[in-house]
Amino acid sequence: MTEIEEKFLPNEILQKAIVSGNEYGWKRTDFKNVLEKAVENGLGIIGGQVQFKFPDGTCELYWQKYDSTEKQSGENWTEYCERTKNECLNQFDNLPSDSELVKDGIENFGFLKEKKDSNLNLTEYLIFILYFAKQDE
Repeated sequence: MTEIEEKFLPNEILQKAIVSGNEYGWKRTDFKNVLEKAVENGLGIIGGQVQFKFPDGTCELYWQKYDSTEKQSGENWTEYCERTKNECLNQFDNLPSDSELVKDGIENFGFLKEKKDSNLNLTEYLIFILYFAKQDE
């Protein structure tokens, strides 16, 4: 766990997280709630990308992302947090469906094709990584 997540995110959100190395991801159904709670707790949203996380490997669809822009001059922290949440959500809402992400992953990673060929439901391993920013003290 990284310091930001441990310090700022409530336990109810951390319990739903899927840890991928030093990154935190969540299921699509939890994503919007994670953003809301992060902003409520003073975090800005940097963004993230789509991953398939398995016990024996990870495939990152780095081109399927939802990144925000940096803090603007004159923008206070609360405004920054709200803006980055909205930027991230707008991009997240425009991501392909889970089945399209699975298809995209299979087309780009032999590892995922092998997993599908072994009859795994790849959607169960689909997560949405998020990165956060905390206010400088």
